[in-house]
Amino acid sequence: MQKNKLNICLFSGGTGNKGFIQLLKNIQEIELNIIVNGYDDGKSTKELRRYGREILGPSDFRKNLSNLINFENKNENILFNLMNFRFPKKTKYNDFISFLKLNKKNCFIDELKVYDLAYESLIKLREFLNFFHNYQKKNKKLKIDDISLGNLIIFGSFLKNKKSFNKALEDVHHFLNIKKDKVLNVTNGENLYLYAILEDGTIIKSEDELVNIKQKFPIENIFLLSKKISKINLNTLNKKNKNNKIYYLNQHSKYPKINLEVKNKLSKADIIIYGPGTQYSSLFPSYLTRDLKETIEKSNAKKFLVTNIYLDKDIINENVEDIIKKFNFFFNKYSKKISKKKLINHYLINKYDDEDANLFKKSNYLLYKKKKNFTLLDWEKSEGLHYPNWLAQKIFILSNKKKIIKSLPRSVLSIVIPCLNEKNKIGKVLKKVQELKIKNSDLVLDIIIVDGGSTDGSIKIIERFKQFKFYKLKNAGKGEAIKFGINKSKGDIISFFPSDDEYKVEDIEKVITPILLNQSKAVYGSRMIKTIALSEELQKIYRNNKTNLLLSKYGGKLINLFLFAFHEISISDPFTSIKAFDSKLLKSLSLNRKGFDLEFEILTKLKKRKCFFLEVPVSFKPRSSKDGKKITVIEGIKCLFFVIFNGFYK
Repeated sequence: MQKNKLNICLFSGGTGNKGFIQLLKNIQEIELNIIVNGYDDGKSTKELRRYGREILGPSDFRKNLSNLINFENKNENILFNLMNFRFPKKTKYNDFISFLKLNKKNCFIDELKVYDLAYESLIKLREFLNFFHNYQKKNKKLKIDDISLGNLIIFGSFLKNKKSFNKALEDVHHFLNIKKDKVLNVTNGENLYLYAILEDGTIIKSEDELVNIKQKFPIENIFLLSKKISKINLNTLNKKNKNNKIYYLNQHSKYPKINLEVKNKLSKADIIIYGPGTQYSSLFPSYLTRDLKETIEKSNAKKFLVTNIYLDKDIINENVEDIIKKFNFFFNKYSKKISKKKLINHYLINKYDDEDANLFKKSNYLLYKKKKNFTLLDWEKSEGLHYPNWLAQKIFILSNKKKIIKSLPRSVLSIVIPCLNEKNKIGKVLKKVQELKIKNSDLVLDIIIVDGGSTDGSIKIIERFKQFKFYKLKNAGKGEAIKFGINKSKGDIISFFPSDDEYKVEDIEKVITPILLNQSKAVYGSRMIKTIALSEELQKIYRNNKTNLLLSKYGGKLINLFLFAFHEISISDPFTSIKAFDSKLLKSLSLNRKGFDLEFEILTKLKKRKCFFLEVPVSFKPRSSKDGKKITVIEGIKCLFFVIFNGFYK
């Protein structure tokens, strides 16, 4: 660990910390170390552990190592693809063997661009695959359906390093051009198997069953065994009562010794985080490691427990109190001496919401809210999707490391979509939003749809998109809907986007990019920068309605004149529906308007703040009032009145 850096140790599973790791890895002031266990035996990993017999589950290590790969050049990109490639289910075994030999004619070799690797990387890959190839010659065929190449690479390294799992990890670090000991096995490398028992006495015999559990009863206990229980012994055991089962599992339990490098990292850590992840498979088993508790107790680090993974199947019937109790139970399970020292300084808990949280007992909500070391956050959107920036900020504040917050990149984009009677368009728009990819960015999308009181069937269509947040208001204007969306947003950046399919979803990237680059805190997507094209489109739409044509072409220009006259604001397209703002700035404006005039309230308040706004060109395909156009002459007059009135009394 480097003295001048903030040393963070993160207890992790496979995927729960992906965003958090990717956020922290690029901050120069931070030295991040990820601590993982190898008891995974789900899906293809289960087959690999059966085949390899002595190897721990490599899957979670592979995922965390992949998250640390820096995409600085072509070589790193190829390495990432190699680690995350899975052989298709219909792969012929001969084609699989051909790949192990790195046959240039093999279709997967070409697909993964293996021979474009840097020379040293290619040699390492060849070495790992060769060790595995020689192993499979002497053993039964491996079932290759959906098998992970990254797991095979780790297995090859395991064989190369004389079946030392921890040394194998070191070798794979080198292969991936990752600094040594960034991802560490919590133990000394002993091969153990995870079992669990439910409150009704049912034995769960693998991690695969644990994370896909559909039982009505919570998990009562977990155990680490040196051998898999045979089918015969398991059948015999299942006939016994619950107490006898627990006695048997305890008698055969093993508590592995701590990895000395982990011990060293923890003793020097500034911050220790028991991170998000499936508790009973990814996190709790790590706490059964000998000397781990004592090492953490002696550490002067600030220690954080994140208990807010509310949709994981293994804790579906449990609440915050249960998680905390189990945390302490498993840390003390191998020791008769119960810890009295603090293993945790701060508890970070997902804020209670009637709609989507189950970790709190409602009666105890206020109790937790009052406790100083219990911090309520609202940082989860859904299963497996988190807002790492929010978590990082809170941890650094509570650790008195506020300076590092300045180094955090923006990580969440909130897109507020107001809707009113858009049955024919909303489905198409939301599908496009669902597929939106922001280039060169790891932004998490926080999509908020606010319906102002639709009666045409729009609501049923919106409800199909369950991954989005959806709120229903009654008789709400556009301004009310947008304000509501702003209040519900979690983003570092907030963008507005209409539900009428007049604008291109891809143009969201245009309006947020200047904010990401710190070029501006407010960006408007202007249709008028492409005046000729727009004029032609308006002519087509309103060829039979001269009044609407004139209003559409010149209404905005008229308001522009008054904006400049009364507020000294110069903007080409004040009525644009696509724009983006720095969230802190937008939320500080204290907005009050309820209709289309909210747009002008934002503009005038930005001017008062002396905030510079930027305009970027966006595409636009107008529609007529017959097709559902919402803004009317009356709304335009209201906007004009606001501009004039506000100008007189500013």
